[in-house]
Amino acid sequence: MVGSLYKTGQLNSIFIFFVVFLVGIYWIYSSELQRENEQYLLLGQVVNSQASTIERRLSHSLSTTYILAQELRRANGEFVDFDKYAREVIRTISGVSNLQLAPKGIIAQIYPLKGNEKAIGHNLLVDDSRKKEAHMAIAKRKLTLAGPFDLIQGGVAVIGRNPVFIEGQDGEYFWGFTSALIFLNDLISITDLRQLESAGYSFEISRLHPDSGKEEVFARSISGLSFATYSTGVSVPNGTWKLTMSRVSSGVKIFLISGTIGSFFTALIISMLSLRIFREPHRLKSVVEEKTKELEYFAFHDPLTGLANRQRLRESLERQIQEMKAKDKYLTVMYVDLDDFKRVNDTMGHEAGDRLLQIVAKRIKGSVRNNDMVARLGGDEFAILLADLDGRDDAVTIASNVIQSIVLPVHLGPREAIVSATCGITVFPEDSENADELLRYADLALYASKRSGKNRYGFFEQDMQKEAHRWLYLEDELLNAIRNNELILVYQPVYSLGSGEVARLEALIRWNHPQRGLLLPESFIDIAEQTGLIIPLGQWILKEVCEFIREGSEYVQDVPVISVNISARQVSEPNFAEYVIGVLDKFKVTPAGMELEITETMVMEDVEFSLKVLNRLRNAGLRLAMDDFGTGHSSLSQLKRLPIDTLKIDRSFIIDIETDSQDYQIIEVIVAMARKLGVAVVAEGIESKTQLELLKQAGCDMGQGIYFGEPEGRDNLKI
Repeated sequence: MVGSLYKTGQLNSIFIFFVVFLVGIYWIYSSELQRENEQYLLLGQVVNSQASTIERRLSHSLSTTYILAQELRRANGEFVDFDKYAREVIRTISGVSNLQLAPKGIIAQIYPLKGNEKAIGHNLLVDDSRKKEAHMAIAKRKLTLAGPFDLIQGGVAVIGRNPVFIEGQDGEYFWGFTSALIFLNDLISITDLRQLESAGYSFEISRLHPDSGKEEVFARSISGLSFATYSTGVSVPNGTWKLTMSRVSSGVKIFLISGTIGSFFTALIISMLSLRIFREPHRLKSVVEEKTKELEYFAFHDPLTGLANRQRLRESLERQIQEMKAKDKYLTVMYVDLDDFKRVNDTMGHEAGDRLLQIVAKRIKGSVRNNDMVARLGGDEFAILLADLDGRDDAVTIASNVIQSIVLPVHLGPREAIVSATCGITVFPEDSENADELLRYADLALYASKRSGKNRYGFFEQDMQKEAHRWLYLEDELLNAIRNNELILVYQPVYSLGSGEVARLEALIRWNHPQRGLLLPESFIDIAEQTGLIIPLGQWILKEVCEFIREGSEYVQDVPVISVNISARQVSEPNFAEYVIGVLDKFKVTPAGMELEITETMVMEDVEFSLKVLNRLRNAGLRLAMDDFGTGHSSLSQLKRLPIDTLKIDRSFIIDIETDSQDYQIIEVIVAMARKLGVAVVAEGIESKTQLELLKQAGCDMGQGIYFGEPEGRDNLKI
């Protein structure tokens, strides 16, 4: 009897053990299956989102071939000034490496040509290994996409070839191809694939090879795909790519093993088994919810700032357009770009730059309303979406608040940075009712505002496209002026007010324009500053002055010190000081024979950075002068730190010195301060003998101006 009960107890214990163990296994694996299904659905959303981004960007970039084709049809096959037109197209529609024209299938023109010279004369219909796509484009009269393929110059790219048919006397005939080459890395960079990779995602992009018919993977993440993947098609011209993604679920395998072992042991203890069974589903549910939120966040947000990303912005913009149509309200898109952000990265490091971007993001969020959207588009560019506006005045108020909040000092560790911002604004429905056009117009307005002086806002205007072309024309003219030796230097003597002798010469640039005559710097220096041409322009001036000093030293025993103006853009260039020293060494010019003039405003914008560059120049033996002194906000304590030899009093204090006693008193203060610093004082813009006598009386050491005569070319100087 006892033995029977024992056996029955054993059987019951075994039965209970297996029942409880199997129930535990069921809960664990069913919960994990549910979690995997939900993660799989969310993974699908991420994959579809990235595939859609690739499709849109590829279509956007390939639209350049249609623009070129339209211009060819308009001009009946004759393309005037292809390089200039292609450069503007690439600037307007980013993401394209180069544009090509291939009349009759033979590549005749490429922009940019540098690095692509070997492709000229290449017959796409005969010589090209991808001629199959070219013939297909002609047969179907549609754009075809060749690649991806490895480039000779390095990298992987795709190329779109658009067949152009032009109406002739005997009907339409095949003119040739317009082509656009797109680097695969540039195409992938506009997606979130690299950011998602850092969050544990893996990806592969593949296609069926047109010749072998086998699947070919041409882009992938560093880590390989896991067993759970999701794939979707990416529609491209004459084919389909496949985007496949997966994500390693950290801790899943460990959880399954430990859960099974735990269920085994808890089956022996009924009380622990019950607790385990009821608690485990709740824990798994929390894990699923947490991972779901994480996936949604990375799909629609910028990882650095936490702001919405470009995809989220565009989706919200399209939705808001429909809502504002129904409400008969205004909607505004603003593009905000930080001024001179590159200098922060160069001088303080990328970590400081990232920290600055995070602080700016918070300031922008704090300057708009709670229901407004702020997005980061990439780099130092942000966007703001404002809905439910009554008019432009509302947008002006918010734009002003944003700009004022950004310009406040930012503490980055032991240093302080000050950056400004420029804003471009476009308004729905006045400017457009199309989301893509509104985004493009905001970008144009931003570009125009930056050209107008930065640290400001501006609205989109319909003639901005024409203005962009005009600015491009002026830029080309100045670039040609540098190449064609249309620039000349004149020299204005600086006299010692004590001895009346020439103490030094200031080099001044002029443009001998072939149509407009001799132009002063005021008509072209701003263009050079805005476009970056001030760098080659400044290099040309430096070399010309060095040559003048070297040649003069062969005939004159004591060549006067030559002063050269330098811009903030030049100083911010990496290794500027080393470049100047290298040029002096090349021309065998003694550094003490040249004086570099910097403006007070330039120095005060970033004293620490300026001090670093100026000390390097001063230690090399160059003389330094502060130009336009009195117009900035420098203090004696700041000036004491700068290794300058000369202060040049701005002409605005000289012009009224005969009638304005306050100007005279200011000059006396400047002279006294200069004496304390041990530097010389030069008065600029002297126009009369009375001014000269007053400046002598105030204690100025040197002076220059039209009273002494106009600036002259090197051959007419009397020194």
